[in-house]
Amino acid sequence: MAGRRMLAAVAAMTMVVLAFVAGYAAYPLLHAIPLGPAVTGQVTQQQEMGQYWQVWNLLERDFYGEKPADEERTFGAIAGMVQSFGDPYTFFVEPEPRELERDQLAGKFGGIGATLELSDTGWVLHPLPEQPAARAGLLDGDVLIAVDGAPITGTMSSDAVIALVRGEPGTTVELRVRRAAPGEAAQELEFSVTRAEIETPSMEWRLLDDSPQTADVGYIRHTLFSERSADEMRRAVEELQAAGAHRFVWDLRGNPGGLLNIAVELADMWLDDGVILTEEKADGTRKVFSATPGQAAGTAPLVVIVDGGSASASEIVAGALHDHGRAQLVGSKTYGKGSVQLIHELADRSSLHVTTAQWFTPDGTQISGQGLAPDIAVAEGDDPLPAAVAALPMVQEARK
Repeated sequence: MAGRRMLAAVAAMTMVVLAFVAGYAAYPLLHAIPLGPAVTGQVTQQQEMGQYWQVWNLLERDFYGEKPADEERTFGAIAGMVQSFGDPYTFFVEPEPRELERDQLAGKFGGIGATLELSDTGWVLHPLPEQPAARAGLLDGDVLIAVDGAPITGTMSSDAVIALVRGEPGTTVELRVRRAAPGEAAQELEFSVTRAEIETPSMEWRLLDDSPQTADVGYIRHTLFSERSADEMRRAVEELQAAGAHRFVWDLRGNPGGLLNIAVELADMWLDDGVILTEEKADGTRKVFSATPGQAAGTAPLVVIVDGGSASASEIVAGALHDHGRAQLVGSKTYGKGSVQLIHELADRSSLHVTTAQWFTPDGTQISGQGLAPDIAVAEGDDPLPAAVAALPMVQEARK
């Protein structure tokens, strides 16, 4: 995924593009960039690294307590260097969370088909119906205590546990669980589970046919701009139109972003021409992304629902559709992330996310820290869907 653009929502999104939402040895820190002139003159790379190793050795010699592994120290040093740039969207992601982020953006992964929940008893499994874990005999409420012989404790992060459970489809993972039946002593059981490809859809859709007034409204809930989103949007529109949809609501609430190219492709499905966004690099050079003829749903009326969790790629789509008069925005103000990140895949499968550009809506708006204001505001806590449906006739009249 070297050089891939992602619009991650926030640095805290280590999961997972983002675009939402990090960077990860063999070890890039050892090739430090020279600093500017110091008081006593130019600092050389060798001097910089000498200071780094001096601190390392002093800690090794003097620290009282349990010392972190060498890899943890190196990751910490890299993360600290990246953090010094002062940009919340430029960050480093270690291998385990990076793998989860990669899977999330791909929309699929090799796994056992179960969710994990941390409880007082440890990491509890919730197998999904008709998936490998359930077929192997695992039950809801089983407590995971070992994966391929490696102990699992409640102090481990979810990323660490998930990384052990996931793997290539077709491979086998050995799970040991603790099962407590009502009125019986808990017992430890072992299961061999063959991993399968688990899909993670980024959209779900349905016809709002609860009443005759909304029976022609297709509702599309979109949670992440992943690699599969464009195909899902095409399928959603086709199936909804076949079911009788003539008007659409695209719900981007809580969508933190994802992949830039997917955001452009999805916006293009609802636009015939015009600018989708303009990207500006640090040197002032600009790249314009434009729509091409042909729309997935023709000129069908459209409303987009947004909120404070709608960020990055969500804002690209909402901004483009709004500026071209293609859709009204309903809900509350969006997050306000107007920058683009490049993901550099590192040798150990960690990654570095670097902000490389800012972007502007078709009208030239830069939304960083400000977000997009809705055309129709809905109070916090109120369901915006009725307001979105009510706005559709207004969109229809505006496009006559």
